[in-house]
Amino acid sequence: MAQFEVGLHPGRVNLLEPLGALLFAACTGGLALAVLGPVVPRARRALRPRIARRRRQRAAADAELRARAIMDELCPQGWRAQITLVRASKARRGETPDGQRDWVALDWTAFEDESSRVAVVRRVWAPTIGEALDAMVADRRTDETLRRVEQDALADGAVWPDP
Repeated sequence: MAQFEVGLHPGRVNLLEPLGALLFAACTGGLALAVLGPVVPRARRALRPRIARRRRQRAAADAELRARAIMDELCPQGWRAQITLVRASKARRGETPDGQRDWVALDWTAFEDESSRVAVVRRVWAPTIGEALDAMVADRRTDETLRRVEQDALADGAVWPDP
C-alpha cells in the first residue's frame, strides 16, 4: 500500500487545472453578460405586449367565471345574460350613456322559478365587459338586499310598501 501511496496523503496536487477551470468559467460568464446585457431588455420589450394581452385575457376570463358563480348563487332558479357591444359612431342618439366612446350593454334576466317566469329584467352599461359583469352582480346583490329588507320589515309587522 505504501508503494502506491494509497491512504497516506492526497498525493501530488496540480493547481493549474482548477485555476484554469475557474478562469474559463469567469471569462465565459463575463462574455455571456456582455452579450445578454443588451439582448434581454430588447426581448422583454418585444414580449411585453404579449404578456399584457395574456393578462387581460386571463382577467376577463376570471371576471366571467366569478360573475357566473356569484349569479348562480344569487339566482338559484336561473338567469340569463346577453352582452352587446355598442360602437359610439354607430349608436343612435340616446342609446349609450356617453355618445363619445364605445360601450358594453349587458341585459340580464333572473327567473322566478323553474318554469322560466321572468322575475327581473335589467340593463347595465359599462366601458368594458368585465366592468359590465361586475355591474350586473352588484345590481343583483342590491335586489337581494332590498328583498331581505322588505322581508324583515314584513316579519316585524310593518305594512309594506308604506301607504
